[in-house]
Amino acid sequence: MAYSEIDQVETEAGVGMSEDDFGYRVRQLVQDAIQYIDDEISPLRARATKAYMGERYGNEVEGRSQVVTRDVRDSVHACLPSLMRVFFGTEQVVNFVPRSAEDVPVAEQATDYVNFVLRQDQPNAVGLFYSVFKDALMNMGGIVTWYWDDSLEIQTHNFEGLDEGALGLLLQEEGVEAISVEAQPAPGIGEEQLAQMEAQGQPVPQIYNVELRRERKRNQVVVQTMPPEEFFVDAAATSLENAQVVGRRTLSTVSDLVAMGYSEEELEGHLTDQVVFNDSDEYWARHENQTPEVYDATAKRVLYIESWCKIDYDGDGIAELRRICTIGDSFEVVNNEPALEVPFAVFQIDPEPHVFFGGDISTLTQDIQLVKSMVVRGMLDSLSFSLYPRTGIVEGQVDIDDVLNDEPGAIIRMRQPGMVQQLDVPFLGKEAFPMVEWLDSMKEDRTGMTAASQGLDPDVLQSTTRAAVNATIRGADQNLELTARMLAETGFKPMFKGLLNLIVTHQDQSRMVRLRNEWIPIDPRVWDSTMDVSVNTGLGSGQDDEKLAVLRDVVARQTEAIQQLGMDNPLVGLPQIRHTLGKMLEISGFEDSDQFFKPIPPDWQPPPQEAEPTPEEQLLQVQMMDIQAKAEFDKQKLQVEVMKQQALDARERMRIEGDLTLREFDLEEKYQNKVDLEVLKAALAEDREEVL
Repeated sequence: MAYSEIDQVETEAGVGMSEDDFGYRVRQLVQDAIQYIDDEISPLRARATKAYMGERYGNEVEGRSQVVTRDVRDSVHACLPSLMRVFFGTEQVVNFVPRSAEDVPVAEQATDYVNFVLRQDQPNAVGLFYSVFKDALMNMGGIVTWYWDDSLEIQTHNFEGLDEGALGLLLQEEGVEAISVEAQPAPGIGEEQLAQMEAQGQPVPQIYNVELRRERKRNQVVVQTMPPEEFFVDAAATSLENAQVVGRRTLSTVSDLVAMGYSEEELEGHLTDQVVFNDSDEYWARHENQTPEVYDATAKRVLYIESWCKIDYDGDGIAELRRICTIGDSFEVVNNEPALEVPFAVFQIDPEPHVFFGGDISTLTQDIQLVKSMVVRGMLDSLSFSLYPRTGIVEGQVDIDDVLNDEPGAIIRMRQPGMVQQLDVPFLGKEAFPMVEWLDSMKEDRTGMTAASQGLDPDVLQSTTRAAVNATIRGADQNLELTARMLAETGFKPMFKGLLNLIVTHQDQSRMVRLRNEWIPIDPRVWDSTMDVSVNTGLGSGQDDEKLAVLRDVVARQTEAIQQLGMDNPLVGLPQIRHTLGKMLEISGFEDSDQFFKPIPPDWQPPPQEAEPTPEEQLLQVQMMDIQAKAEFDKQKLQVEVMKQQALDARERMRIEGDLTLREFDLEEKYQNKVDLEVLKAALAEDREEVL
């Protein structure tokens, strides 16, 4: 429902403010907040950006050193690698907290899925949060926003050689429209055959070359960081919760706004040639060497402001949160609807009490960079004067061109000796080296990032005991862990809660995703969108090697407890050991521990143990074992006797067969006749039977 329709309905009901009063109130809130950002906050950020880029201060003297040290940049970049490792390592930054034991699987699934949406669905999550952390370190806060993108996406596709079935399937898809269809006879049909089929009224097989237009809604979660100048908040706010107005302003193209559902007619009167915020000091500090002409000047834009205001729209005396969208410099309201939350998170490393914007690394090091730059300039000027001293001459007694010629070995023509004198100046810059070291130590005290803690000072580390080195590193880690915890509390925690509520509200169908190396259907409609979020306590538990050492000792104690107390002891079981082993793999860099150890089902129970037998049962078992042993012995003895008898029979049979062969030879020799050996064997067998 458009804003005017809503206003008309509520006005006719006799409640709420009029359209003019509402528009005036919104315009006043937004204008005051933007003016506060541009006049008070933007100059501070611009100065920090210039210091980060090492721009000159404007007090340089021509012919003297104009060097600018990069202490702000060095301090920012000293923190970034550790912060990226903390938040994009193996451990999860935050977890959803279940409200009861039955909600544990849902909370774990929600944690995994929101992490998946944040890290896998976004085009460049690492680059996004790298920018956020850098803004937090040097621009008083990194701003992140999220929304459900249901804008239209239009794509054009060309297909060749489709049959009627394939073409019909494509045209049946929702949002698909044929732009052009070109039909031609299928390959392999000659002209004569084609003419014959047409004469007989037979359908001619066709193939189609088509151009299709596919229109669909994206329906996905989008997480974005924004340039600091686009974000605004009222001057009296101390947090997002108590801000009267907070929002984002952009110079959007007409195409983007039409894709969001606005019509070109309502945008036509608010077009502008402006492509950047010309009044923003911080924008021009980042783009000092660029001009608006680098953009497409023909692409018309519209000032589009999306704000969340606490305003008494229904006239009940209580201000409620509403999402209000305006276009143009006149702040024409084009959307007005109730809202449940503000979809922003401000990542801060040093929140200040009772103010919205806190401190940062840039604020701590800008004055040090200025003083250090002046000291280094003086040192370089002193070195320059000592290496290239000035020369004094007697005017008119020296050829000035020879004096100005700095070629080595060049002569200087003088009308008489002593007309040229070199004014030697001693190098005094070495006296300033202690000042530079003192400034560096001051910077380290403020930021907590020392060269020794980063392993960049081998002389210090080699001459220091192991305990002292560990103490130095832990001291720096404490500052880093505090910074990481503040980023988690001020940024990741509200962002995860907002993403959970956004997914539960807008994802209206199940989605198959791969979590923990398994394809799982995810249906957020059954989740509790009010689950709380807890920051992972592992942020402050030491270095990885220390964690692994502790976990090795834990798994040894767990194994010992099971060996001594059994599987069903009340202290520890296989699920606890499996969790410990999985955590060790995660710390070592292997995110999917299921590849090494099978996950234990939630309803798994140790197998029941058999009861120990009574003494009578033990005696019976011994007797049965004795009987079985004797029976086995008798069986083996009988087998030996049988084998012995079989061997004797075989030997006797061989002897008889040998005797028969000899008798055969004797008879043949005696009677000179062939003897039938088989008949003789049969006769002998009959004689043997008669004897038996």
